[in-house]
Amino acid sequence: MRFCVLAELARLEPWQSQCMEELLRVPGVSLIEASARLSPTSLLDLDFILSWTDPPAQLLTAARHGVWKYQLGDWTSYRGEPAGFWEVHERQSVSGAMLVRLTADPDAVIVLREGYVRTNLRSAGRNCEQLQRCCIRWAAQVCDDIRNGVVDRLTAEPRRTTAVRRERPTPLQLLHHRLRIIARLAGTAWGDLFRHDQWNVGIVEQPIAAFLRAAPRAVTQWLPDLPRSEILADPFGTMRDSQLTVLAEKLDYASNRGIIVALESDTPGSEVPVEIGPTPRVHLSYPYLLEVGGRTYCMPETHQAREVALYELERFPDRWRKVAILLADIVSVDVTPFTYGGLWWLAGSEAAPKGANCELHLWYAPRITGPWQPHPGNPVKIDIRSARPGGTPFVVDGVLYRPAQDCSRTYGGRIVINRVLHLTPTQFEEEFAAAVDPESSGPYPDGLHTLSFAGEFTLIDGKRTRFIPAQFVRTVRSWLGVKDGV
Repeated sequence: MRFCVLAELARLEPWQSQCMEELLRVPGVSLIEASARLSPTSLLDLDFILSWTDPPAQLLTAARHGVWKYQLGDWTSYRGEPAGFWEVHERQSVSGAMLVRLTADPDAVIVLREGYVRTNLRSAGRNCEQLQRCCIRWAAQVCDDIRNGVVDRLTAEPRRTTAVRRERPTPLQLLHHRLRIIARLAGTAWGDLFRHDQWNVGIVEQPIAAFLRAAPRAVTQWLPDLPRSEILADPFGTMRDSQLTVLAEKLDYASNRGIIVALESDTPGSEVPVEIGPTPRVHLSYPYLLEVGGRTYCMPETHQAREVALYELERFPDRWRKVAILLADIVSVDVTPFTYGGLWWLAGSEAAPKGANCELHLWYAPRITGPWQPHPGNPVKIDIRSARPGGTPFVVDGVLYRPAQDCSRTYGGRIVINRVLHLTPTQFEEEFAAAVDPESSGPYPDGLHTLSFAGEFTLIDGKRTRFIPAQFVRTVRSWLGVKDGV
């Protein structure tokens, strides 16, 4: 596969040079030097042209797969310079970037890859940098797709825009921008000190597939209120003798370390600590339950131990033993196992500050114990609105659906259910199917980030924002540079 670059290689920005390095790592891909006198006939043996500048119109069809270009900014809303600035200035929750195939129409492009991150509202420069980072492997990934015969995106329907090209901000706009940033910094500091998340678990007497419908869901039965400094989240359940038992993360802000507890759904005060996890102890959460071959397993999140491990039930519900390390030397959160197309799959996200993440990574194996292989397209998706796993995948009418977290406005803002269109060892594609919002009139109206299957029940968690003294103290100590335990 041969390509050329429209730009002086010596003048590329660092992130552009990294894109080139990733491209040249793809087997069979090679770069030819672009002369100053390019003509369409001289480029007919090329697979594509990567343009860092605006190319002459006559080159758009010169290469087999056209001219590719990066667009830092959501094509439908933000075009122009500087990249990442206007999203911050206008306080947009999400900023986007694209790798596109150019067309003869300047208002239409074919999207080859796209990604969406939470806007860094504190700095336009850092917002631009995170957009650049998420782009680096895209051209290489498209080349991998071509090598694997996955070429549908290259000839997809163009995406059109009516967005006006933006000019660089005036001095007055820049002054206004700096004042807005100062106000936001003050607001963030206030929120860190006085507004904290408290989660609790709810039970909905309705199967998980019902959440695909727009009709109102059944009434949520929330577990009893917790002390102000405690949270209960990430619920997964199992039915035994007509009794629903829930495993969930419990965290006390004073220690800031999660443990797994088991609760009987209809027995207040039944909570028992669960013996599970690596030694030495780490933060535990997301205790995903699954049945395989008549045996019960749990896969808790243990990203601080840099592993994804499988635990088998020894004594219900509180004693589990490690039987396999599925992924080692990896920092991945909310790892979710499921079966599809005759294979086992793991879906997870890399850990990120304040719990939000925009990348989806996949692994596959012939059996639950492995051996596990990373998907060659990793990260297969970059989207703060629907990437990070958020519960149990499920099948309706032969179609796989995947719950994911929407962290665009706040960590764990709501659940988005994605419809999986393609999932193979070389391909992944999904689309939006439904959204599950927190109950605005309920006791936990500020977020929802788990949707898990439990027979005819569905388990959720919800959050409310309130002042938690223990977290106030932790924040002040952090600002003063005092480490936990000192």
